[in-house]
Amino acid sequence: MSLRRDDEPGLHERTMLVDLRQMRPARPWKPFRFRNLERVDRAQTDLAAIANRLAPPPAAVEPIYARLKELFDADANVSLVSMQIRPSTELRRHLGDPSFLAVLAPGALKSRMVMEVELALAHNLVDMLLGGAGETVGLRPLTDIEEGVMSFVVLEALKALSPALEPALPRLRMETVAHSVDEVASRLGDDELVVVTQLNATLGPYGGMVRLVVPSSVMSTANENLSEAERRTRLRADTRLNRRMLSTVRTWLRAEIGQAEVSSADLEQLRVKDVVLMDALTARPDRGEQGMATLRLGLGNSRVEADVYVEEGQYKARIKDIILGEPAFQPVLPSSDEQREEQSAGENEDYNPGTTDPSLQAEGNALDANKPEGGELLADIPLQLAVELARVPVTADEVVALKVGHVIELHRSPGEPVELSVNGKVVARGELVEVEGQLGVRVLSLAG
Repeated sequence: MSLRRDDEPGLHERTMLVDLRQMRPARPWKPFRFRNLERVDRAQTDLAAIANRLAPPPAAVEPIYARLKELFDADANVSLVSMQIRPSTELRRHLGDPSFLAVLAPGALKSRMVMEVELALAHNLVDMLLGGAGETVGLRPLTDIEEGVMSFVVLEALKALSPALEPALPRLRMETVAHSVDEVASRLGDDELVVVTQLNATLGPYGGMVRLVVPSSVMSTANENLSEAERRTRLRADTRLNRRMLSTVRTWLRAEIGQAEVSSADLEQLRVKDVVLMDALTARPDRGEQGMATLRLGLGNSRVEADVYVEEGQYKARIKDIILGEPAFQPVLPSSDEQREEQSAGENEDYNPGTTDPSLQAEGNALDANKPEGGELLADIPLQLAVELARVPVTADEVVALKVGHVIELHRSPGEPVELSVNGKVVARGELVEVEGQLGVRVLSLAG
């Protein structure tokens, strides 16, 4: 908290530290609730994810710029303003009337899309293409001839865009020109949701909005046509665009050469000089031999298989394969009905942290009585204990650049101690030993 006193000469600013733990609120604290946030259901969330996946890459727009440069002898540029998932009943809020409304047919699909060019920009383009200076002749509706000129511009843009799109995506063709928003609504079909994409388009000194309205059925069908390989290719392309931001994200790449399953009770009793027997080891750094290692980072759901070998007295790992796994955590969004129930419950409840349901309190007392018995159950929880040959600090940018054949410096010499870790957390350091023909790790020190 900063206090300022202007009435005292020579006193400009004072800083006072307030210990919130010493403050006693006059009434119990209540959680702050956002009352005016827009509710988004599962269908809207899924549709937004599909729209992001199907968005054409920036390189696909370059042929359109080149073609418009030939037609108008002026530089063109298009930038994304917003992408919204809206009910189809709200079309009038997003489309102008009068305006230039081109109805597009995506391949053999029954549903239709609509592209709007704001009326002022449409007048500018028509005047420029007919040899004028691009002047706007009022905001009157376009004549039939002017609509024909604008249709030619749209056809040329679609023709330039088509070769740059993914093969699985439907090719767009212009079907007709609509003359009102009601006519547009009749052609879009019965879809409840539409994707409204707003673009800021400039051509020479003139600019305006271009909007694309796509029904949800078109987005879903196009998404189904994409193979898993094509989706991963798009994901990699999006990741490369954000590599500059990824360079600040740092983590550890763990080179694992063996695992063992132990109980939580055994791990708790682990002491220095104890030997943990391993199920198997894929490399023998105690002998300086080459072998295999599994490289993991973060949650470790995906893995990188690599050959490890010694070169110039240091271990190195050459990537053989990159295996992607399923996410460990898959959030489930509540349905719109569940959200409404939660909202109404939040608005009606009288939150008071000082009161407790008697039944819950009784249940809590019963749990307290069972604590010793419940604690003993932890001994039966199995833990995966990993043997790490080395840990290498990496950035997310460097992870994106990994590929088969890439060599990673492990900065570890033969004979150096290895680490024992559980879920990526180091619990001990040790050395490889052999006990009655079985390999193990003798603990040299404990973490923490």
